[in-house]
Amino acid sequence: MNKTLIITVNYKNTVVTKNFVHSLEKLDHSDTVELVIVDSASTPETKKSLQILQQQTALEIRLIASEKNTYYWGGVTLALRTLDIDFANGPSWIIACNNDILFKQKDFLTKLIALDPSKYPVIAPTIYSSATGKNLNPYMAKPIGTLEKIYLSLFYINHISAYLIHRCRKLSKLFSRTFLKSVTATSNKIYAPHGAFMIFSKHYFTNGGWIDDNYKLYGEEITVAEIAKRNNLSIIFNSAIEVYHQVHSSTAAHSWKRWFKDSKEAYKYYKKEYF
Repeated sequence: MNKTLIITVNYKNTVVTKNFVHSLEKLDHSDTVELVIVDSASTPETKKSLQILQQQTALEIRLIASEKNTYYWGGVTLALRTLDIDFANGPSWIIACNNDILFKQKDFLTKLIALDPSKYPVIAPTIYSSATGKNLNPYMAKPIGTLEKIYLSLFYINHISAYLIHRCRKLSKLFSRTFLKSVTATSNKIYAPHGAFMIFSKHYFTNGGWIDDNYKLYGEEITVAEIAKRNNLSIIFNSAIEVYHQVHSSTAAHSWKRWFKDSKEAYKYYKKEYF
């Protein structure tokens, strides 16, 4: 049986990564998984903790240490570059995900392995939020429209006005964006998957797809969506495949000002490159 490659990024908090690994090892066919953990901003303590975890599990784990902070997508890129994968003959499925994910669906891998990689270049699974219990996918059912682009341009003027807009919008719910609208179909083509857990088939990479890490954070959804669109590759929301997201457990300490700075940087990048 062909391997499923899973890439996740550890940033200081190895307890979160341990929970991720322990949930993964309970799945059917977990012996078909190769797990790569990128230890971002690695320290002697995190390195030792992950090495102990590696020794104590039956999972096939490869550790990649990085002294600098790779951030999420940079860590995924580092892993792919280090592995130097021959995508045509490599794993059928490559999963990029946060380490604050839990697998509670025992037949998760069984369901994934049964799918045809050529028909599912990118899969957006059901991602249950620990904060709300709701599904985070589809992240965006349709591309950003003209009004949404105007809104974002105003939103990113400065962090103070952005916070006021954010609070007013959250309270009023009068201006719900396209990507907040739910799709009830069990399997449906969408524009963008939620970045916490993305499933790529080898078909994505052999047909022009790639991982764009030219920003720190918060641009994964749009860059994947636009790269897929440029290469005529479908992104499919598949509700039958499920994971759980411990929302913001890896970024809980981030202030609004920091979030605004990083998300604005990502927005400026993908606006220039893709819009």
